[in-house]
Amino acid sequence: MLLLVAAAGCSSESSSQSSGGKKESQTKETKEPLSKEEFAKMISNADEYKGAKVDFYAKVFVEPEKSDDGVYIQAFADPKNSEQNVIIVADPKTNVKTDDIIHVVGTVRESFEGENALGGTVTAPVIDAEKVEKTDYITAFSQPLKTIEVNKEINQHGYIVKLNKVEVAEDETRAYVTISNQSNDKINFWEHNAKLLVGNTQHEKADNFEAGYPEVPSDILPKATVDVIIPFPAVDPNEKTIMLYFEGSSENYDINIEPFQFDVTLNQ
Repeated sequence: MLLLVAAAGCSSESSSQSSGGKKESQTKETKEPLSKEEFAKMISNADEYKGAKVDFYAKVFVEPEKSDDGVYIQAFADPKNSEQNVIIVADPKTNVKTDDIIHVVGTVRESFEGENALGGTVTAPVIDAEKVEKTDYITAFSQPLKTIEVNKEINQHGYIVKLNKVEVAEDETRAYVTISNQSNDKINFWEHNAKLLVGNTQHEKADNFEAGYPEVPSDILPKATVDVIIPFPAVDPNEKTIMLYFEGSSENYDINIEPFQFDVTLNQ
């Protein structure tokens, strides 16, 4: 937070000051945005990329500071590793908050050094934003390499599990599942018992706290339907088939709910 406040108070001043006898930093004004590799280099040495265009995604991790001149947003362009810290100066009307995932288009202004809440020194590039818009985790950081439309369902005594589709991304595999309770009793879906089988290798459900995927409620009431995204470790998109395995139970103890198993062909 201290870094954000300092940036809000000093960034315009420091950008207008001369180098005081030091060699001026190289300006890299370009029409095309920096590549992914160039952006990573810019993070640690923004002064060499003054004027460069950027087009990137980030996750806000500090409540933005607002003033009459603009909104000052501190975000990670690599939120999974809490890296690539950037300070974004946006239009005063920009409405974002902590944990929002944003798409930013703008220009590198300068490198700024300040103090974080723990008293440590932090260096971050300041980006003058032309556009800041909210988006989602998958669009920003985990676009699918392959999408398989499945649309298969298994119905056991009115406990219905439908596998809508599977997405294979570079960092994870996602199962899009609809759970529908058409029985007269509560049902439970045991999300943490979900498994992915690739050949003879079994994978447990993965954790992705950054994504904010919808979670399964502890109880699903009669006539209720929920949609969830269940992440698993990444698989080779060239695999021929995978198997998804889900478990659940009903509060009607006179019936038995078997595991729900779906075979999915990745290469059709």
